[in-house]
Amino acid sequence: MTRHFGGMGTGHQQDRNRLLIVLALCLFFIIVAGFIYLFATRGGGASVATSVVVQKEQVELKMVDVLVPIQKIESGTVLEPVLFRVEQRPDVGLSSRVVKGFDQIKGYFARSMIVPGEPLISDLITPVRPTNAITASIPEGYRAVTINVNATSSVEGWALPGAKVDVIWASRIRGEAGVTVIVQNAKILSAERQIDTSAKVGAPVPSTVTLLVSAEDSSKVQLAATAGALSLSLRGDTDPGKGVSGSSITVGQLYGGAPSEGEVRPSNTVSVRGPDGKIQEMVLEDGKLIPLAGLEGSKSATSEVTGDAR
Repeated sequence: MTRHFGGMGTGHQQDRNRLLIVLALCLFFIIVAGFIYLFATRGGGASVATSVVVQKEQVELKMVDVLVPIQKIESGTVLEPVLFRVEQRPDVGLSSRVVKGFDQIKGYFARSMIVPGEPLISDLITPVRPTNAITASIPEGYRAVTINVNATSSVEGWALPGAKVDVIWASRIRGEAGVTVIVQNAKILSAERQIDTSAKVGAPVPSTVTLLVSAEDSSKVQLAATAGALSLSLRGDTDPGKGVSGSSITVGQLYGGAPSEGEVRPSNTVSVRGPDGKIQEMVLEDGKLIPLAGLEGSKSATSEVTGDAR
């Protein structure tokens, strides 16, 4: 009996010890949780919040001030602060030519028409007052040259300011009718003295077009106009390239063959428009222009005389 009752006392003692251990562990966790709470509310929480703010600032884009026109500004207009507003744009990818403040352009003028809503860039302004809208659009080394056009040579009037064109010269090439591309990718500055780039339905076809070309190409255009007919070939907006300069094609090449031996003309043959408006072929010999037909006739007569003498 004694052993039995002693065994029961030992079991109760073990259960009591386990309960004390569990209570001690619970108290330990409560104390630890209390310390964590006090640390977070007094100092630790501020550190965590500061860390979050720093990380947020690192991912934000840097913004810079830019100058944006609030209305359309015509070429030659003196630039005033009331024409612009300051906006903030992301610095990433922003062109170095963008104007960031009015102090940069004080006393400047619009080089060409400036559209509203887009950041102003330095290419569109100039410190020199332009004489007019056309002179403001002519960069150094270039010239403005005007040619006569009609519904056909101006592509039904679609050759408007801002468009890019090739200039085609129709003339006689070594005795054959042919055409030559004398200027490529020229920009149209104005059509019938208008610089508006939009096409208006029902508007009359312009009779003149002013082109922006290099100084050398300007001479080509003016010379070609005296010895043939000029027309324009309209280029696409996404076709800025150039082909082979001075490429030509003749009627003989359209037939798929080269000119016959009898049709070959001297290399010094030129075509000149006479007072009556007709094109006449001339040969430059000894500093004089001689009609090609008369020269060939005299050569034929000379050959006959020589043959008779033999």
